[in-house]
Amino acid sequence: MTLCPELAATAVHVRSFATLMNNCEGERLPEWIRTVRDDEQCGLRTFAAGLESDIDAVVFGMSNPWNSGPVEGRVNDLKALKRGVFGRAGVPLLRKRLLLIAADRRSHRVTTAAAR
Repeated sequence: MTLCPELAATAVHVRSFATLMNNCEGERLPEWIRTVRDDEQCGLRTFAAGLESDIDAVVFGMSNPWNSGPVEGRVNDLKALKRGVFGRAGVPLLRKRLLLIAADRRSHRVTTAAAR
């Protein structure tokens, strides 16, 4: 017996959404949104409505295996570095430290061949 049916229903929908994302099954998103909207006990209606407002872009993004994750990671590195040395370092030092971070990340990268 579940103590909180709303939480249990939400967990089921979150897991199914994660499956859609992990398997690049964006074409099934409208069906997921309808299911969430029809579920009285689910707390994801606002999230689903937000996805629906730009459904074409979201479906494309979820269906495409390519993403901007590596670029976002570099931007995140740069912003964290700038915050850490704000006002104490010039451009040459920032550049050198950013290149060192990038080299360190490259040495820890797991390739598809190595993962098999």
